[in-house]
Amino acid sequence: MTPLQEDPMTTQATRLLDAQTVLVGWINHSATDCYEHIRSSGEIINLGTDLETSASFVLVASHPGHSEAVTVTLELAPLLPDGSAGTWITAAAVAIPAAGGKVEATIAGQGLLPNPADAATAEPPCIRLARALVSPSSPEGMLVALTSFQGL
Repeated sequence: MTPLQEDPMTTQATRLLDAQTVLVGWINHSATDCYEHIRSSGEIINLGTDLETSASFVLVASHPGHSEAVTVTLELAPLLPDGSAGTWITAAAVAIPAAGGKVEATIAGQGLLPNPADAATAEPPCIRLARALVSPSSPEGMLVALTSFQGL
């Protein structure tokens, strides 16, 4: 590969992480989402790119305030050849105090491995399904998203 050629795996991973991908919260009408809607806790999102091909990415979670602290757990799974989800793995967990705020967790994509239970069917790279579990409930104005790592 010459310096001017792009590695297709890098290009594919960069395409996802160039923009924020909402896992929980309000989705505006855009080129990739043709209607406005709200994504809920536990909703499975097919990211369309394999996260283990990314050096790192960031889980961003925020809310304006709630009656109690909120925990967000990011789970990832491989997309199996039959189109089903493999075994879910926990990639990160963050807590936001009841007063609200924003927290971020950086995740090393190259350190992600499918669960050994999927070894027979999941051939890396394959981790492209994500879901965010919000506990005890999603406050009004909650946002959980994945985005690219903007390191120095």
